[in-house]
Amino acid sequence: MKNVGPQRVTFAAGLLVLAYVFAFAILKWVPHYDCIVFVLVVLAAFRALEMLDPRPRTIALHALTQVLVFAYVVHLWTLGYEGRNAVLGGTMPMSDSFDFFEDALRLWHGERFGEPASKRPFFPSLLAVLLGLTGGSLRAALVPFAIAAAFTTALATNAVWKTHGWRSAFFVWLLLFFFDRRWAGFVQTEHVGFPLGLIGFTMIWRANALIDARPPDEIEDSERSRATKLVLSGIACLAIGLMARAGAFFILPAIALWGARALASKRNERLRFLAFAAGAMAVGWGGHKVLLALTGQGVTFSDYAGIFYGMMHGQDYTFLHERHPELPALAVHERVPAAWKIILAEAKAEPSKVIIGFFKSGIGLFTHPNGMFGYVWRNPDDSALENAALMREVMKNEGLLGPLFHWRRTLGTYSLLNSLPMGVMAVVFVLGTAWSTFVVLVRKRKERSLSLLRWAIAGVITSAPFTPPWITSGQQVQTVTLAFVAALPAVVLFGRPDDAELPEPERTWPRIVFFPIAFVAIVLALVGALRASPAARPQCGEGTARVVRIFPGTMVDVEENRSLSFRKKGIRDLEYAMTFLTRHNRDARSIAPHVKVGTRFVAGFDACDAKAKIVIDEHAAIAPDDDRWMKIESTVLDPGWVLLVTNASYVEPVLP
Repeated sequence: MKNVGPQRVTFAAGLLVLAYVFAFAILKWVPHYDCIVFVLVVLAAFRALEMLDPRPRTIALHALTQVLVFAYVVHLWTLGYEGRNAVLGGTMPMSDSFDFFEDALRLWHGERFGEPASKRPFFPSLLAVLLGLTGGSLRAALVPFAIAAAFTTALATNAVWKTHGWRSAFFVWLLLFFFDRRWAGFVQTEHVGFPLGLIGFTMIWRANALIDARPPDEIEDSERSRATKLVLSGIACLAIGLMARAGAFFILPAIALWGARALASKRNERLRFLAFAAGAMAVGWGGHKVLLALTGQGVTFSDYAGIFYGMMHGQDYTFLHERHPELPALAVHERVPAAWKIILAEAKAEPSKVIIGFFKSGIGLFTHPNGMFGYVWRNPDDSALENAALMREVMKNEGLLGPLFHWRRTLGTYSLLNSLPMGVMAVVFVLGTAWSTFVVLVRKRKERSLSLLRWAIAGVITSAPFTPPWITSGQQVQTVTLAFVAALPAVVLFGRPDDAELPEPERTWPRIVFFPIAFVAIVLALVGALRASPAARPQCGEGTARVVRIFPGTMVDVEENRSLSFRKKGIRDLEYAMTFLTRHNRDARSIAPHVKVGTRFVAGFDACDAKAKIVIDEHAAIAPDDDRWMKIESTVLDPGWVLLVTNASYVEPVLP
């Protein structure tokens, strides 16, 4: 088929992709999580790319991924909602996204992080730097993260394509993109963990390609040296990624043990490799600690005590504070040890709770809706079914199929039909992964070519008991390790040895091994420069007045009709989004009554308490494109960081 006009076929596939992008991002004809037309279009594109030679195919794959990622960013920023993620009007962050945004603003203005960002400082530190470079434009600051995610998605996909063909590559790309389209354009720590995990995967995958199926004593010294450097650098990338976005930590020792067995034949060589692997892991941990010392306060991963307690009791992470209301009043450095003291006491008194909790959490990787099933299923359209009382009434009047009729009436036929292929793909992925795990661990446990995947999935599975899916969304837990999870069924079910391409010449990828150290050094240098020269903050206003800097890049103007503007949002779209925000984010309930035509929402930074605020302007007191400091008279709404403007004026405050 490679002789049947590959350039023309690829050009036609490109036009098909652009047509889909126009229909999706501009016309909004298909939902955000479309799994019908989207999958067919991308499948056709991959089949066309397979006809090209490796180099033009790689370029086209990167272009395809970048275009589609930005289509999702445009879709979000113009439509104004995505579903269950905490965002108002496309860019106004809510919930933990608001906390990370606030801490980034604090760092930019000379303050230290609060507790939220101190847990995972890499992303908010980079966000602060980018906000400083872009003059506070949140959208412009989020664009580099989208580019990095698209680039590394194509990078990892291409690595699998070279070793196992286009079918395996398509499977990997699809799962990675299902992840990325969920987070593109949002304020989330996944923006750092995801690309770092993909770079680490690519390095390790390329190293495995060099030594695939050969015992250590048959590997040439040059190949062994190159593979060793790639594996160690890949481990460092994974370690940094897991510090940026916590997840399946046990994959680090698993990959280290695989590397020691695959690259060394003597005991002392293996021990030396493990020592270097420990050093590679220390790059991530050490970089995190230094960054935390520069920017943060508190205890790293201070929320895990609540997660562990929730795992023991089959409850949410908030259950610990519900049972022990004295804990929230303590400072974080006191609260965490006190929480673990309570947990250890209960574990000693009833060890069965820990055992049962671990079992439920581990098996939940394959059985819970938020486990592997949730890596594919992400359908906010099922909000039509969330009102239990209404569903009982519908079933009483229309029978068992009544909820489906209600779904169709509420959200349309396409929305209902879209759930079918999405559900089927989710089930196939879960069953395929379970079967592939059985294959690599049991049926083909001695096959060398599968050894990397064998150790990687072992690391993921042994980590699963510590990340209960009913608390920590399974897809988010696998942010850094998702490529390994995707590659397992992709290779076992669709991989063809005959599709493998010749390895690249020795001159390629020589300097990429320095990436993790360079990344940490650059982040620390940029943050150090930001700390040395923060943005000036004026003195606080007198009396009840607040001096607030406005960030137009977060502005949401409520209008009657939908438009293609990043700022202007249709009232009906915002009202639909508020059904999610108010249900899943209690703090948003004070905003809901003000979602009406003519209202302007914008984020600001308060000079008085050095915290972010959501400013509600119902009288056009704030200009749409002015980012100066303002003197604001306002009513403070619950929960305290929402300001309803009563009077506002631009000022040129005297800086301290």
